[in-house]
Amino acid sequence: MLSTDVQAKEEHPEHRLKQSDEIFRLLVDSVKDYAIFLLDPDGNVATWNQGAERIKGYAANEIIGQHFSRFYPKEARESHWPERELEFATKEGRFVDEGLRVRKDGSSFWAYVVITPLRDQNGVLRGFSKVTRDLTERRMLEERTRQLNRELRGRVTELLESQRLVELRTLELQKLSGELLRVQDEERRRMARTLHDELGQELVALKLELDSATGSEFKGNRNLIQATELASSALQKVRNMSYLLHPPLLDESGLLPALHWYFEGLQSRGQLRITFEYRPILFPRLPREIETAIFRVIQESLTNIYRHAETQDARIELIQETDFVTLRVRDFGRGIPDLKFGTGIAPGVGISGMKERVKQLNGELRISRAE
Repeated sequence: MLSTDVQAKEEHPEHRLKQSDEIFRLLVDSVKDYAIFLLDPDGNVATWNQGAERIKGYAANEIIGQHFSRFYPKEARESHWPERELEFATKEGRFVDEGLRVRKDGSSFWAYVVITPLRDQNGVLRGFSKVTRDLTERRMLEERTRQLNRELRGRVTELLESQRLVELRTLELQKLSGELLRVQDEERRRMARTLHDELGQELVALKLELDSATGSEFKGNRNLIQATELASSALQKVRNMSYLLHPPLLDESGLLPALHWYFEGLQSRGQLRITFEYRPILFPRLPREIETAIFRVIQESLTNIYRHAETQDARIELIQETDFVTLRVRDFGRGIPDLKFGTGIAPGVGISGMKERVKQLNGELRISRAE
């Protein structure tokens, strides 16, 4: 009885080991996401699991005993790459690789492979374990990601190039706009001189002749008197037009005298009541293009107030700082409709012209509703 009990106790660990081996075999066989199988020392398939059958397409009875090189493309087989993998694993203790492998139906897939040599307690090589994972889906995602990145870089490059072209075109348009404004101002000066020096002088001569005739034998002639009055009116209009096109005072005396003359003309005709404040009191001369721009902005602003604001009151502030000039023009009328501040309605020609003039001088024009 004693010897029997000892024998039973001695066989029990072997039973547990056998049971553990069976569970491990079942575990390996049930894995479906990885091809896990054994090779003999020559590279022939010795075992096969469900994952290997799913990934490579071979049933166990079709592949066991076959050389594992059939999983490789023709070029790899011809270069004896499978055998070199086993040699490397034997020498280094492990071989890891990613590359193309071939299924039973001839289709290829991207595989991650780990080959490990198996040795007994005496160090004798008994075979190899081979674990293969199908990375085709991951590789496709990586390739798609790389493709999208290439497309994105291409789009970004195109966008940057388009932005560069837009900036170049914007600079060209700014130069063209500045040149257009310069030509317009020069044309205004030319027309003002022509009206003043030619047509104005002819009207003066005409009026003198009419005045002389009025004092002679034609005195009391109604038609002559009416002609004299028309000549005087035409002369005054020509002078006003000439000064409005380009006031001589703007070039001769500067911005403030030209503005005072302009305001007096508007107020004398009863068009607007203007409050004008400026600082400093001893207002300096500014560069010619800045004085012209400020005069034109004020002129256009007051024209808009007279035409659209439904008020006769306007307030103008002109402040000269060290590095810039601030101009504020305010009316006390009905205000600008809300839609004018949105993007739905483009600003008028006058506002666009003012913005462009200020922009040419690196300034900013802002329009807001006073509360």
